Amino acid sequence: MHPIRLGLVGYGKIAQDQHVPAIRANPQFELVAVATLGQPCPGVDNFSSLADLLAHGPQVDAIAFCTPPQGRFALVQQALDAGKHVLVEKPPCSTLGEAMSLIDEVKQAGVSGLFAWHSRFAPGVANAKEWLKGKALTQVRVEWKEQVRKWHPGQAWIWQAGGLGVFDPGINALSIVTDLLPGSLFVTSAALSVPDNCQSPINANLSIRSQGQVEVLAEFDFDHSDNELWRIELHSDEGMMRLDSGGAQVSIDGVPQSVSEEGEYPAMYRHFAQLIADRQSDLDLQPLRIVADSFFVGSKETVAAFHE
Repeated sequence: MHPIRLGLVGYGKIAQDQHVPAIRANPQFELVAVATLGQPCPGVDNFSSLADLLAHGPQVDAIAFCTPPQGRFALVQQALDAGKHVLVEKPPCSTLGEAMSLIDEVKQAGVSGLFAWHSRFAPGVANAKEWLKGKALTQVRVEWKEQVRKWHPGQAWIWQAGGLGVFDPGINALSIVTDLLPGSLFVTSAALSVPDNCQSPINANLSIRSQGQVEVLAEFDFDHSDNELWRIELHSDEGMMRLDSGGAQVSIDGVPQSVSEEGEYPAMYRHFAQLIADRQSDLDLQPLRIVADSFFVGSKETVAAFHE
């Protein structure tokens, strides 16, 4: 059986740092073409648009989307119309309605789809799932703080409507929490700080409650120091597990635990290959819905302008 021939749409920082290395390290995939308006990807055919890639490029079986969420909906539709499996970087779209529509369109196209909540594939998440078995959670605390100038330099789309601002990284934490807690989560309150020259928040504090009445408190900061704080604490009736470094490190009551050596994106692409083999999809929307609800119920405070 030949490898899955993959096309990539968008060749920015996340594609260069994560997607391409993970794809090329996985023998189940062959990266054959890239559509980008920026610098070309070496070693493959490059095209100026997805339409050009589909019309004139090599045959592809699947397409991974690494473009900003604004405008991505129409691109994914093109791929589905062409009968291609799709992997869509988080957040899948700039609106909940678009993402809901894509779920239906993936099913209608008879292909496999993955909304790529990559943080769910962090090594420590599997540890957390195992540790939680038989335990009663009492509270979850999230601190997700990083420096936007370091991780998204010059990327103005982050601050535009649909760019999500601090929720672009914060949704990673929400993707882990929603994966660990059963049932739906509901935003009870949100405080959003929006720079007066932006349309998306730079800080957010959320209070969330699960169907099982577990309280989730989340603090998100996009203007933190260069020392990232990507932490989730799981408080139970039998102690506390902490995920650090986005889930790459795990401790139980302060004692470090061993975790898998497989990284997020390699594990995510392994999952995508299995979905294609099984003719299945993984298109969860709960992290995006929580963000949408935070905008809906949140109080907004205007703060000082943001400058690079």
